[in-house]
Amino acid sequence: MFENNLASTELVFFWDGEGIDKAMVFSDFEATLDGYVGLNVYAGQDKHAAYVQLDDALKVRGVVLFNIAFDKTGFPERSWNLPLRHMAEIAGRGPDMGAGPINLVCRSQCSISWHAPKLWDPVMQGRNTFAQIAEQVTVAAPRFGLKPKRRSAPPPPAYVDEDIPVLNDDDAPVLTESAAPAPAAPAAAPAGWVQERTQLLERLAEQQLHINTLSNDKNETVARLGLLHQQQVDILGAQNTKLLSQQRAVKAQADALREQIEVMQQQMASMRGLEENLATERRLHEEQLASVMHAKVGEETQKFEELLRRKEQEYLTREARLKAEYQLALEQRLGEETARFGARMDALRNDLVRREESVADLGRQLAAVKSEQAQREEGAADEFLRRLETLGMNFVVFHPGAGHVSVTVPELAGYVSNPMAFVAAKCLVGEEQYRAWLAHYENPRCTASIGDNKCCEARLIRTDSPTKFSTGQSDRCARHQSADTAIDNVLRFR
Repeated sequence: MFENNLASTELVFFWDGEGIDKAMVFSDFEATLDGYVGLNVYAGQDKHAAYVQLDDALKVRGVVLFNIAFDKTGFPERSWNLPLRHMAEIAGRGPDMGAGPINLVCRSQCSISWHAPKLWDPVMQGRNTFAQIAEQVTVAAPRFGLKPKRRSAPPPPAYVDEDIPVLNDDDAPVLTESAAPAPAAPAAAPAGWVQERTQLLERLAEQQLHINTLSNDKNETVARLGLLHQQQVDILGAQNTKLLSQQRAVKAQADALREQIEVMQQQMASMRGLEENLATERRLHEEQLASVMHAKVGEETQKFEELLRRKEQEYLTREARLKAEYQLALEQRLGEETARFGARMDALRNDLVRREESVADLGRQLAAVKSEQAQREEGAADEFLRRLETLGMNFVVFHPGAGHVSVTVPELAGYVSNPMAFVAAKCLVGEEQYRAWLAHYENPRCTASIGDNKCCEARLIRTDSPTKFSTGQSDRCARHQSADTAIDNVLRFR
């Protein structure tokens, strides 16, 4: 069996999905790291693992949650070099697993910041990571021949989640008189207070680890979605750029075809000029023949006329054939180029339609992801407020005119949405009257206008209560109060 030394009280667990599927002593894991024995079952995989240190009573005293990647031969990648023992020695406090708070190293709690990306955070809900480790330690210790050298101390008294509030760095609970703890007996007060304080600190550390874990998961999810969205936007941008370049190429080809058509039209114009020249030459020949016909008679004249008719017929036939061939070739070429250009334009339009549909789908997916993320965050906030309400916690705020106001958890949302309206209701006045009184309370001066956008600014006696404040009277000096108000003030002092 294994010798019960330091290496044998250090275990390494591997996760497959949500549960632990393999356990080994640290010495065997070091042999794998040194390249002696490979883990073929993990070839080409990235695994969650945990380095666990046990004390003499086989209770967990240190845990390092790390990631490790294996190559195709089942050996760890050469770049993996985490100092597990050193990290466990300088670790922060973790949950109590039977022998006091353990030393815990994870992604959210790592003393060596550049090793944090190679770690992972524990699952704190349901069948959490620490419960799985404790269960596997009890199974793996007998299998590896590990025996406790001393008895473990009895575990501290159990406590439940409802006994201790969940706090973060910005929360500050205010206990009301009904929620304040009753004083303990004089003899048992110091020891009980120390024990409760120790349990509270341990629970707060565990809850803070839970909050950091959830925050890291949320940030990683948002970053991954943002990276995916950016990659898709870059791909679509590249595709759109390619389509634009293709469209420019097709437009250039269309311009080239247009230039060729113009060249052909110029050639046709030159052909028409040639035909006109031939017609001119024909008229000249006819005139010459007419003069010859007048000069000559008889058989020679007839032979010449016959020869002239044949030549004319050959010329007309040749001219008609050349025109038909040229026109047919021109129409065929124009039809082919037009069909090819139309097909390319149709394909480009179809590609643009598909790209627009893809962009619209991605936009809807991103909106759905953002909505889901917002709903999750809102649900987490509502759950947190409900837990505070079950603990009987209130918040106390101070406002002039109302003093210290107690805000219960159900009233918290209304207070946050409009504090002025909330305090005005507590003072039994309207929100506008409270705002006017607050401006008077902070600066008791006459607000009557004296022209040129200036006010009287005469000092007044401050009205201490919003219910006694009257706009146009309490914020005006005697010189700028209305006549009725002045009369009331005179009658009041008689």
